[in-house]
Amino acid sequence: MKLENQTLLVISNEPWGDIWYSKHNWAYELSKKNKVFFINPPIKWKISNLWSFKICIDDYSESLHVLDYQNILPFTRFSLIYKLNNFIVSKKIKKWLLNNNYKKYIFWTFDPYRFSNPQLFSPILSIYFRVDKYRVQKEKKLLNNIDKLVVTSKELLKDIIFNGSVLELSHGISSEEFVSTNTVIYEKDYFLYVGNIDHRLNIELIHRILQEFPNERFVFIGKKYNLFSESSQDIFYKNKYNNLIVHGVEHFKNLKNYIYYSKACLVPMDLKIHGNAVHHHKTLQYLALGKPVISPIFNDVINKEEYIISYKNDDEAIEKIKQLPNMETNEKVAQRIQFAKQFTYEKLIEKVEQFLT
Repeated sequence: MKLENQTLLVISNEPWGDIWYSKHNWAYELSKKNKVFFINPPIKWKISNLWSFKICIDDYSESLHVLDYQNILPFTRFSLIYKLNNFIVSKKIKKWLLNNNYKKYIFWTFDPYRFSNPQLFSPILSIYFRVDKYRVQKEKKLLNNIDKLVVTSKELLKDIIFNGSVLELSHGISSEEFVSTNTVIYEKDYFLYVGNIDHRLNIELIHRILQEFPNERFVFIGKKYNLFSESSQDIFYKNKYNNLIVHGVEHFKNLKNYIYYSKACLVPMDLKIHGNAVHHHKTLQYLALGKPVISPIFNDVINKEEYIISYKNDDEAIEKIKQLPNMETNEKVAQRIQFAKQFTYEKLIEKVEQFLT
């Protein structure tokens, strides 16, 4: 099946906005040759929803449309209410699509929490794109009802049962990410982290890095949340370290400008935390601009020793940062860029097309 001139419903558990994850990138890339409806999580319920159902469309581009809706019923955490609400909302969205002359479409979901019966939409094909480990009962039902499964790592097959066709596909990188506009805010040659600033980070390692390298500058770009420990509060709220800049959220398409002027990029994840077993999407963004990536050892295809500076423990991480000035060459920069080019969305879409044929 060619993914050209198709209509796709991309169901996301993360809303459209400045912060882009894999589902946002896939929607954006697929919209270059298809019509895409990006279905946001439902708007907060209110009592008027009982007798009124509204669909709002926001056009990101001519071919990418963000769809907002409201649940009909409250308390969808309860199984019977969830099923009834799921049935009604699915039928309502399907009716809206038919009324707007969209009769054939692909159901492409990243969300294990909603629409666990895609057949209510009557799609020509249903795909579940699993990018994380979820521990929800609804996902089991979804896996029983979809045609195809795509996972970003074999690690994501270990905790589920699916008897149909499976494609292992790494995270992707847009061809647009290989060129920076060279706009910069901070003086160049800093260490950079991009991503959520939350409990999944290795807080103790970050403490050590900031202490060991007081003359280096570290920039963290991302949303802060779930930082409950005293150690994380010291770092990210109490400004304990003068060599740390916490930048906050930046639009995804602007991140390459910060990456371009960085010295190296950090992936300081705590592998003991559930869901941290595979590389995050940002790793390919770092490599696309030739940056050294200092990272723990993950279980996926991106984890190649010749392109990623991997460490087994915190002591080794510190040592790798110390060795960095002696490790960098122009050849390594070029190799990282060439490696990242293997994962452009154009190439990944070709693999998906072969998988669907």
